[in-house]
Amino acid sequence: MRCGPVSEVWIVPGLAVRRYAVPAADALRAHGHRVKLLDPPGWPERPPELDRYGHSVADEIVRASSRIDLLIGLSVGGQAAAVVAADHPGVSRLLLVSPTIGPVQRSRHALLTGWLRGEDHPNSPATRTHLPDWRRAGPARIYRTFTSVLRIRLEDVLPHVDAAVTIAHADHDRLSTHGYAAELAQLCRARFLVLPNAPHSWPVGDDAGFIALVDELLAAD
Repeated sequence: MRCGPVSEVWIVPGLAVRRYAVPAADALRAHGHRVKLLDPPGWPERPPELDRYGHSVADEIVRASSRIDLLIGLSVGGQAAAVVAADHPGVSRLLLVSPTIGPVQRSRHALLTGWLRGEDHPNSPATRTHLPDWRRAGPARIYRTFTSVLRIRLEDVLPHVDAAVTIAHADHDRLSTHGYAAELAQLCRARFLVLPNAPHSWPVGDDAGFIALVDELLAAD
């Protein structure tokens, strides 16, 4: 358990999947942070399009009169999280992990191929882990979110974000590219990190590393 003031951390998980991120969120809570793991883009509880999803989360922050110390976007959730931060000045820090997607992947064929190929890493969640989440979303909503992934470009959104931005690229990422993540960081003068021996779905399998990074970001001025 950490000492010091409690921080408000919100996490936007990836496309139509949530349970893979539960252990990391629980680890942050056990460490002393107040954590909200949002329903993922694609689930019925929020609009499936990433921009509308982001606006809905920003509206929720306004209604709750909350200030978010750290907003984390995982994979496709990073696009939605960037929309939230651009919409709402109450987001102090923004962390994008494995941000999607670069120009090379911006076609339905390339994106679908990369998504279906999955990951090849010891920490990567098995497909069966995602099946209940995908069923909850349903194919129609997954397709609508999938389509908005091609439309919402982080390089267009991030210049409108006032929060301190950190971009983390997993070195075993098979969907997002190092070059795109580095270019995004340069564009918005963000801190750029390479996560060693990590898959696209990080922080799966690395709760300790996730806690350490979150603590470091929250301690930064």
